[in-house]
Amino acid sequence: MRFTNLKCEELRPDFAVFEECRLTVVKRDIISLNIDVKLLKVPVTSTTVGVVNLAFFKKFNGYRPYFCNITYDFCKFMENRNRQSYAKIFLDAILKDSNVNHTCPFDHNIIVKDLILDESKFKYFPIPRGDYMLRIKVAAYNDWKADVKVYFSILVDL
Repeated sequence: MRFTNLKCEELRPDFAVFEECRLTVVKRDIISLNIDVKLLKVPVTSTTVGVVNLAFFKKFNGYRPYFCNITYDFCKFMENRNRQSYAKIFLDAILKDSNVNHTCPFDHNIIVKDLILDESKFKYFPIPRGDYMLRIKVAAYNDWKADVKVYFSILVDL
C-alpha cells in the first residue's frame, strides 16, 4: 500500500488555509502524508462546525463511488466515536499521526504528520488491489470550507 497523490483545496481561504499538503518519500515504496491546516477563525466549536463528509472511491474508468459515503457532525462524533463505525475506522487510522484526538473546540492548526499506510490500518474491511481515492470535505457555518483528496494504491489483496 502506498500514497500516490494528494490534493488539498481551500474552498474558503478566509476560514482556513493549507500551510502544508504534500507527500514525502521516506524510503523506497514508503511514502508519508503531511497536512497542516491553519484555522483562521478560531475557536472551532460544535456550533461552528457543521459536517465532515468521507467518501471512498475506486478507479474504474475514472474514480467511482466504492465503499462508503457518510456525512456526520464532527464535534458530536468526537464526543462519542462509536456512533459512526466507518468514521471511527478512518479516525483510528490517523489518530497516532495527527493532533485531531480531542473534542471541540479546536483553537490550533490541524496537523497530520508522517502518516504512512500499512495493512493494519485496514484490518476491519478487506480491500482488493487497485487504485483508490478518499475524499474528505469539511463544512462550517453551513458552507463547505475544504476538500482533501487522498489517492493511494493497494498492490495486493488485503
